[in-house]
Amino acid sequence: QSYAPTHRRARAHTRALRRHVTMSTKQRPRPTHRSPSSTATRSTSASAHSRRDASTSAGVLTVPTHLKRGIAAGSIAGMTTQLLLFPLSTFKTRMQVKPLGRAFRAADCFQLYSGLVPELMGTVPGTALFMGTYESAKKSFRLDPGIAAACGALAASVVLAPMELISRRMQVRRTPFRLAVAASVRAKGGLFVGFGSFLARELPFDMIQMSAFEWMKSTMERKNGQKLRARDTAVLGGLAGSFTGLVTTPFDVSRTASVCSKSLGLDTTKSMGDVSRLMFRGAIPRMVEIGLGGIVYFSCIQATLRLFDEKEKGKAKSKDKVPKI
Repeated sequence: QSYAPTHRRARAHTRALRRHVTMSTKQRPRPTHRSPSSTATRSTSASAHSRRDASTSAGVLTVPTHLKRGIAAGSIAGMTTQLLLFPLSTFKTRMQVKPLGRAFRAADCFQLYSGLVPELMGTVPGTALFMGTYESAKKSFRLDPGIAAACGALAASVVLAPMELISRRMQVRRTPFRLAVAASVRAKGGLFVGFGSFLARELPFDMIQMSAFEWMKSTMERKNGQKLRARDTAVLGGLAGSFTGLVTTPFDVSRTASVCSKSLGLDTTKSMGDVSRLMFRGAIPRMVEIGLGGIVYFSCIQATLRLFDEKEKGKAKSKDKVPKI
C-alpha cells in the first residue's frame, strides 16, 4: 500500500519532465543554413549602406543640394547688394549717358533709387540662377571656375537682361516703372534689345571675377594651411570685383549706349567711333560699386553656405548617435 503512491508520483514526475523537455525543444530557434551567395549579397548591401552613410556624414552633396544652396545664397546676396549700393549704379549710369560736352549737374545726384524695382526683379532671381548653376557646375561636375561662371551667366541672362534694360532707362529718364515697361516693350527689339552687348559684358566679367576670386582664395588657404575667415574672403571678393569692374568698363559703356543711345546722342548701329571716346566713362564709380558689392556679395554667400554646412553637420551627427537601450 505504501509503494503505490510513491510509484504514481514517480511516473507523474517523469511525464512532467518529458513535457518540459518537449516544450523547450519546440521553442528553441532552428539554425539557419545560409548559402554562400546569400551571405555575399548581405555583406555587399551592408557595405553599400556603410559607404552611403559615410558619404553623407562626410558632406558629399548631390546636384539638387548644390543647386538649392546656390539659389538661396545668390538671392540673398543679390538683394542685399542692390539695396545698399544701387545709388552708385545710378550715378555711374548717368555719368556714362551724359551728352558729350555737357558738365555734370547737381540734378544728376537726385532720385538715385529710380529703377530699383526692376533691378531687384532681375537681380534676385538672376543671381539665384547664377549661383545655383555655378555651385552645381563647379562642385558636382568639377568644372573650372571660369567655365562654371560662364554657365551661370548664360542661365541668369534670360532674367537679368530685360530687367536691367528697364532699370537703366528709368535711371536715365526718371520715368515711372509702368511707363518704362510700356516704352521698352513697344520699342524696336523689345526687352532684349542690346542682348549681344549684355552677354559681351557679363561673360568676361563673371569669368574673370570668379576665376580671380577662387585663385586668390586657394592660394591664401594653401599658404596659411587652413580655411580663410569670412572677413578675409570678403576682402578677396572686393579686390576681385574692383579689378574686374575696371577692365570690363568698356563693355559696360557699350551696354549702356545700346539701351540708352538717344540720351547719349549716338547711333550705335552705324558707327562705334563716338562710343570709343566714352570707353572708360564711369570707371571710378563702377570700381567702387563693384568693389564694395564684392565685399557684401561674398560675405552673404559665405555666410549662407556656412549655415547650410552647419545644418548638414547637425544632421550627420544626429544620424551617428546610437540610442541607448
